[in-house]
Amino acid sequence: MALIPFAVVMIMVFVFSSQPGPRSKATSMLISSKVYFLSTGESLSDGTAPQVFDYWTRVVLHMFEYAALSFFTGIVVSVNGFKGKLRFLYMFFAGAAIAFADEFFQIFVYDRYGDPGDFTADCVSVIIVAGLFYLIGDYKDKKKKTGKRDSKSNDHGEYKEIRRKFMNFMIDDISFDTAIDKIMDMAKSGKHYIVTPNADHIVKLQKDKQFLDIYEKADLVTADGMPLLWIAESLGNPLTEKISGADILPAVCERAAKEKKSVFLLGGRDGVAETAAANLKKKYKGLIIAGTYAPPMGFDEELCEEDAVEPEESDVEKAINAVNKAAPDILVVCMGAPKQEKFIAKHMDELSFHVALPVGAAIDFAAGEYKRAPLWMRNAGLEWFYRFFQEPGRLFKRYFIDDMKIFILAWKYRDVMR
Repeated sequence: MALIPFAVVMIMVFVFSSQPGPRSKATSMLISSKVYFLSTGESLSDGTAPQVFDYWTRVVLHMFEYAALSFFTGIVVSVNGFKGKLRFLYMFFAGAAIAFADEFFQIFVYDRYGDPGDFTADCVSVIIVAGLFYLIGDYKDKKKKTGKRDSKSNDHGEYKEIRRKFMNFMIDDISFDTAIDKIMDMAKSGKHYIVTPNADHIVKLQKDKQFLDIYEKADLVTADGMPLLWIAESLGNPLTEKISGADILPAVCERAAKEKKSVFLLGGRDGVAETAAANLKKKYKGLIIAGTYAPPMGFDEELCEEDAVEPEESDVEKAINAVNKAAPDILVVCMGAPKQEKFIAKHMDELSFHVALPVGAAIDFAAGEYKRAPLWMRNAGLEWFYRFFQEPGRLFKRYFIDDMKIFILAWKYRDVMR
């Protein structure tokens, strides 16, 4: 039922846009003339309002039209269980998409054209209404939480670890400190590995069964990315905090230095692992870097295929031999996803380590190859935007096309996650 008013308003938007230019102008002038008379009391000799007044009347009408559309979009999204930041984003994306389609449609109508000014006014109106939904919802949530004890904390106020469903895999709802404690426990014995899902991983997990199987067998699964926290919170089942690979590496190295656990850095371009090792040893006194190895370009390409043919044997053997010679407690693998996870899973029995950390670009950050986003950008969920400007050619498709599918997937799995 919530879709009916939304559909009615959207149809009205395109009905008005389908009017030919002369008719649209006549309708607009009729309305603006009446508004002018009501607001000033002046009678118009020719029956037409001043051009500037007519222009601003059209802008206000456009904004009112899209405010109504955004309001009913918010109702549809709310009925489907979303609130908070994700509801805001759905409202914005839906409003902006319809506004763009509306202006594009007008290109094909006689004596009409797509107006960037109208599109801007529409988007401003959508943002205002979506923002009001967010602020009112946030206020209501805070009132509900007042005086309530967090169900995820124990009697001492400490967070409990909870493994629960997140879309089509399981995730550990865990604090950062607890995650580091678990990793350091894993570094003592046995053979373990972790994974750190972000929006890019989640999109890949939908089609890559091998990658999903690796996730299902992981010893620790931590949320790497604010969109995951937004999705969980917006569906009323929030995660404790973001735990990214870039934050895990320095924290683990700090603890490894104190507990005398050895670390091996595998990945990065030529010389990057060595620079990262030097920087980490300088920062964390007593850190044991057991070794580094930078595989040649293309060495692991076939790892992304489910029925892979073994790549150049000597290159893989060199990597395995380098790790085994050092026999580290902690193996840090930075090859990008899903290559790094598949390398660990495929050669798990051949490699000598206690816990493997596939942490992507963390080695580049440690080496100073790239700067991390300022803390306020990370907390606001804008770290991806900062990274995009560092490597726009490589990251444009990933961030602006592939990763946008995360919002479609959140809608698809909304009942699973509530």
